[in-house]
Amino acid sequence: MKTVSLSIAIGLLIFTELSVVCVASAADVETLRQRTDRLVQPYLDNDMIVGMTIGVLFDGKREVFGYGRMSRDDRRVPDGDTIYEIGSATKVITGILLADAVVQGQVKLDQPAGELLPANVKMPAKGDRAITLQDLSTHVSGLPRLPDNMKPGDPNNPYADYLDADLYAFLSNYQLVQVPGKQIEYSNLGQGLLGHLLSRQAKSTYEDLVRNRIAVPLKMSSTKITIDKESQSRLAPGHTGDGRPAANWDLPVLAGAGGVRSTVNDLLLFAAANLAPPKNKLGQAIEMAWTVHQKPINKSDSPLGLGWHVVPDGTHWHNGQTGGYHSMILINRATKTGVILITNTATEEVDELATDILRMISGAKVVPRKIEKPVNVPAEALQKLVGRYELAPGAVFTVEVVDGKLMIGLTGQPALQVFARSETIWFSKLVDATITFNLDKNGKCESLVLFQNGIKQTAKRKQGPEPALPKDEKPIAVPVEALQKFVGRYELAPGVLFTVEAKDDKLMIGLTGQPSFQVFARSETVWFYKVVAATITFNVDQNGKCDSLVLFQNGIKQLAKRKK
Repeated sequence: MKTVSLSIAIGLLIFTELSVVCVASAADVETLRQRTDRLVQPYLDNDMIVGMTIGVLFDGKREVFGYGRMSRDDRRVPDGDTIYEIGSATKVITGILLADAVVQGQVKLDQPAGELLPANVKMPAKGDRAITLQDLSTHVSGLPRLPDNMKPGDPNNPYADYLDADLYAFLSNYQLVQVPGKQIEYSNLGQGLLGHLLSRQAKSTYEDLVRNRIAVPLKMSSTKITIDKESQSRLAPGHTGDGRPAANWDLPVLAGAGGVRSTVNDLLLFAAANLAPPKNKLGQAIEMAWTVHQKPINKSDSPLGLGWHVVPDGTHWHNGQTGGYHSMILINRATKTGVILITNTATEEVDELATDILRMISGAKVVPRKIEKPVNVPAEALQKLVGRYELAPGAVFTVEVVDGKLMIGLTGQPALQVFARSETIWFSKLVDATITFNLDKNGKCESLVLFQNGIKQTAKRKQGPEPALPKDEKPIAVPVEALQKFVGRYELAPGVLFTVEAKDDKLMIGLTGQPSFQVFARSETVWFYKVVAATITFNVDQNGKCDSLVLFQNGIKQLAKRKK
């Protein structure tokens, strides 16, 4: 994920190619559970999951293993018929729905997406390049990860009150900052929009489309969005990464991005159909979605099918995370293997487990993971870390002690538990990140440093009176045409971007997951906030092109390079 947020997650996996292509033989089946148990045990020992079901597909056979419990109060062990939210793994289903509509002759991959919107809704475009349906499926639409007009009434169910009218309002007013097809950038919005458009074209709901085109033909009887009374007892309650109960998520208009609920038994049927597509139109659609449609643009990119991510050895995968669940689908045709893993705990840590299981059944030697165990920190030592630490305008870390646990939340995101490596160095079990608290000679904490993806970011503690804001400073006028050279996206850290837009002759700047704020000109390149004591300086080269910006706040400068 890289940064934890209210978005539906995508994992960043490092795969080892399956160079050993011998698969488990029938004689190995009796030991498969034992070998899988050894790989799972560290996750159980460290309370990293509440409940989990794993499905394995190899040599035409299926095995299903359950672990943990349905919830802290329900000791039932999850099984192949336990229902979970699968989050962004829904996107591979949406990709097949797109391919199916193409096979049925209802749409074309290169069809402008705006043609499927109501006539009064404007689809964003850049120059004469329209966003196509394939662009939406392969994350090159230029649309942001999430729309900026999401204002959840309940942050524990953040998509529930985002409806058609909200989506249409966003599209009609949004200006693309890049030409579609020029950059791969993961977009829940794009995939959710795609599911919505396909539903409109079919005069159906997204749920009915999934059921009629995929679930019924493949006999996936428990794959659905709406949980009826009969199925309610099979729905595993969700939990946060630190084991607290979590609400279920509802995605009325963006269901194609992550709204599906399913079981391991159903997803094994889905995996089997992707290994050997049926000889019919659905099989043609599965094959079309499986095919790579988007080649890498930058070195960090991977090839993309319709919804699928593809690694060099040919493994197709997608994971997903909602507020209380995590899922992973891995399928490799060369070794005729597949792994389905779903847990009712919102933690990306299990992606590595799923990958290890795939390697194991493909013949590779895999050892159980060693997981770092935290040290105990006295309660009085925790209290000196409590406070608010400002990372950027509108982005503040809130550090609290709850029931003896140190919890850290970033503005607009849920608080997550961190664990002690020492009294001042803490780590997350959900993402590969550490927080270091800087104490002065008197033992007072004055700042924290987030270290993630090789990048350090300092957040200074907010204490005493707020710095004086430049409310009385009069901004200068900057020609509208001069604003355009600043418009774009600037990467502060992996997954953390400043989005700069010109709206109604105003320059607006938003940080990933945070609202946009207007900035005001001190000069053509130096701009200041009125909501916080901070400035933004745009670095312009001799040709008048802006290649980066510098945030100056609390005496600290942070560089963000423009994404091309």
